[in-house]
Amino acid sequence: MSNKPYFLFGDIETGGLNDRLANGLLGMEYYPIFELALVVTDRDLNQVGSALRVVVHQSEDMINRSHQWAIDTHTKSGLIDEVRLGAYSLAECEVQILGHLKGLGIEPYNRESKEGVIFAGNSIMFDRSYILCQMPRLHEFMHYRQLDISAIALAARAWAPELEKKAVGMKQYKHEALADIRESIAELKYYKDAIFKHP
Repeated sequence: MSNKPYFLFGDIETGGLNDRLANGLLGMEYYPIFELALVVTDRDLNQVGSALRVVVHQSEDMINRSHQWAIDTHTKSGLIDEVRLGAYSLAECEVQILGHLKGLGIEPYNRESKEGVIFAGNSIMFDRSYILCQMPRLHEFMHYRQLDISAIALAARAWAPELEKKAVGMKQYKHEALADIRESIAELKYYKDAIFKHP
């Protein structure tokens, strides 16, 4: 059986949420992206190639747009300092990500052959909304549908709460993009082995 399509596990750290703000804009249009981390896996959740982490340079004006919770959290982790020293704009980071995927032999998702890459992760409507608004080329590269582990977790909570409790117990919630992705992959592997067993 083919190990395609690929899954692109992603996590984005930003300056705020994606709800509508008092200024009329949506958070994913207004707040800056600080960091993106990406891990590609095959359909069996084995990592393909190396992980990619990119830090986006943002000006002080853009950093100051952020919600105070985001500033406090990402200052504590050291990410804001990395953002200030970052060498690449958001557009340049998008080019890096697309180049990384193409370097792994991954082409834009093809609905007919069902090959390409599907975005995956936890609560990824949030991440995808930022990609849609601020990284449109990456958005177009991926399947329009996505694999949200949070949906599987909610189903487990309703119908097999012991599974969800065990899966969530493995997580540390560091709010560091690459660490969060690795937790998401481990969580999905747990659900895959527990729910989608093959004879």
